[in-house]
Amino acid sequence: MRLTMKIPKKFFPVVFAFFLSSVMVLVISGVTTLLNVGITPDFLFRWLRAWLLTWCVAFPVAIFVAPLARRLTERVIG
Repeated sequence: MRLTMKIPKKFFPVVFAFFLSSVMVLVISGVTTLLNVGITPDFLFRWLRAWLLTWCVAFPVAIFVAPLARRLTERVIG
């Protein structure tokens, strides 16, 4: 028998914001780091540092902006 723990559905907005902000910031910080410093011996360190610092801002912003983005989208979609 396999035991699976799931997070309750009421936490969907927070978990969604966590995953979305994590992936978006990972990609954007990687591109920005690459453009600013190029491929250097410490590129990975710089990228992960940039990701962590910017994710700490992006995650809370994503939580609070998501409802506004949802309402705006509902206004412009048929």
